Amino acid sequence: MRVREARPSDAGEIHGLMCELARVVGDSLPPEEAVARRLRELLEEPRAGVLVAESGGEVVGAVSYWVKPDLAHGDTVVEVPTLVVREGLRRAGVGRRLMESVRRLGMERGAALVELVTTPANVAAREFYRALGFVETDHIVLEFVGQLEDPPSGA
Repeated sequence: MRVREARPSDAGEIHGLMCELARVVGDSLPPEEAVARRLRELLEEPRAGVLVAESGGEVVGAVSYWVKPDLAHGDTVVEVPTLVVREGLRRAGVGRRLMESVRRLGMERGAALVELVTTPANVAAREFYRALGFVETDHIVLEFVGQLEDPPSGA
């Protein structure tokens, strides 16, 4: 298995992984073209990136990251909004390798912290992050989401 930067041609396989992740967290399945479009945008963004784990010529895992200045911490932070490993290959070191690569890239870019988010119900992800040495905090208890075009009442 090797970890490499994603390419636009990986969009179909990454879409499959994003659908697996959506099922795990109870989210709606993303349209394939939307994933392909976002992948292209992330690959063009200098502060962001997408890495894939490849085994036997197939993409078996993916992680996206942002390296950003963070006022709350007064430092540079690597935010990991998405990490997914193909079902059947979880607990085989794929996620660990992806996160090691993100940590290395973050350090190269001057980041001091890594931030990850998961749902409270995603026990496997929480255990995985703890096993990597991350500390679960209660700083973010809820995530609020609202449509920009159709804001919640009171906006």
